[in-house]
Amino acid sequence: MQKKTREILDELIAKNLITKEEDLTAGQKTNLIFDYMVQNYAYLLEHDVDVALPDSVFEKGENFHTLITKYGKYFLKNPQMIEDRYKLLRNDSKTFPDRDRASLGKIKLPEEPTIFIANHHFKDDVLATILAAERRAFILFGSLPQLYGTIDGLLAVKNGVAVVNRKVEDSKHASIEKCQHILKKGMDLIIYPEGVWHKKPNGTMLDFYSGFYRTAKKEDGSFYPVVPIVHYINNTHKKGKDNPIHTIIDDPIYFEGRSQKEEIEQVREMMLTWYYKCMGNYGTTTRNELLQGYDNATEAWEAELEERIKTADRYDKEIEFSADKRNPEDTLLVWEAIEKATPGIPYVKELRRNDFQHRF
Repeated sequence: MQKKTREILDELIAKNLITKEEDLTAGQKTNLIFDYMVQNYAYLLEHDVDVALPDSVFEKGENFHTLITKYGKYFLKNPQMIEDRYKLLRNDSKTFPDRDRASLGKIKLPEEPTIFIANHHFKDDVLATILAAERRAFILFGSLPQLYGTIDGLLAVKNGVAVVNRKVEDSKHASIEKCQHILKKGMDLIIYPEGVWHKKPNGTMLDFYSGFYRTAKKEDGSFYPVVPIVHYINNTHKKGKDNPIHTIIDDPIYFEGRSQKEEIEQVREMMLTWYYKCMGNYGTTTRNELLQGYDNATEAWEAELEERIKTADRYDKEIEFSADKRNPEDTLLVWEAIEKATPGIPYVKELRRNDFQHRF
């Protein structure tokens, strides 16, 4: 690490923009990319919108985004297929029964600034979302070791990002203002409402944070449109043409002023429905295949997650743990509270091992 980089890190810590060096390094050895990124883009961590998002970042980036949309597909480890929703629902009257099948043609994106929200559970889902959105959209970026230590991070910055350090409360609060500032500038935005990778063996999406809803709400009480993008891939760490990314771009959503909880849950349920539809059409892995070579399902899923994590150049377990949205009624949390009074309950040990979301 260069001396100048060290000085900048010390300043970031002193200003409480990062809690420690590992916020940006994930405890891994640094490289020339890291020195370059810290020395040129440390300002992205600032809470002040005018400092973190100067006018120059909006004036630049269009040409670079054009290059991404033209050549980005060659950097995906798996080919991306944009699904035809009409064909996907052909002969299916149960999925979205209230929707007019004839209207499921090509999506007409809103002319006004738009928030694209996507599910989050494999390395290329960011690039896949950029390619699906087609329009230049700034990314709400919270994986700081990825941002400051990899080529992917540099490319994201060139496209446009709003940075949030999820270990710093002031940074999380400032992220809403940053995102709204981007929209006011007439730019689109990409948000992953799950916050972190989904790593549970059961279910397909984590509960959504409310940030995208609060960002969408304008000062006059109306809302910016939200466009859901759903990605499905049969195997998150297998490269190749026989394991494509299936992507669905859905119709724009205009919130109608119902409660925040109701609006968020409806969006999540709609995205889940599309995901399950893709899983039913394209899922090929059987339980026997998953368990082959393992004594039980826990061992098989541990191996699956280890392989998935290896696909990320820099993976910070601490960020993943601290940023995940815990359900206060989580069975593990309930039993851990009981264990405090009665230590050594075997069931708690089993629950901890099966708490994949917080172990990986």
